[in-house]
Amino acid sequence: MTTSRSNRVKAAIGTVSLTGAAMGFLSACGVEGDDQEAQTVYCVDEQDQVVDDEQCEEAERNGGFVGGVPFFFLLGGFGGNRYSVGQTIPNQYTGPATRVNPSDTSARSRAGLPGTGRVSSGTRISGGIGSGRLGGGSGGS
Repeated sequence: MTTSRSNRVKAAIGTVSLTGAAMGFLSACGVEGDDQEAQTVYCVDEQDQVVDDEQCEEAERNGGFVGGVPFFFLLGGFGGNRYSVGQTIPNQYTGPATRVNPSDTSARSRAGLPGTGRVSSGTRISGGIGSGRLGGGSGGS
């Protein structure tokens, strides 16, 4: 009976280990899925106030600044809210958001934005950051 009991214990430990590994794998897949949520992009100033898209266009040509003031593309989930020019995006959304210098073509591409040119505030990037696919729709400006 000792051998039989020993085999059952080993089998139980093996099952627990496999179950734990499977749970870890599924958890990792869940985290990856969260990264794949569509992101929205806004042109903002250093106070996270949405500004006219032309500010980011001009900042693209001037190293990220217009008149000494930095401008950014801000990419995030934003809780499904849409923002218009003049509105400040709340800190709860800007903390986890990604900031991209409009003049940094590499960073723009990594974020799923076109390397150069106009990006309309309120545009959704399907597939999340790094997918390289802009979704349809614009607005918020």
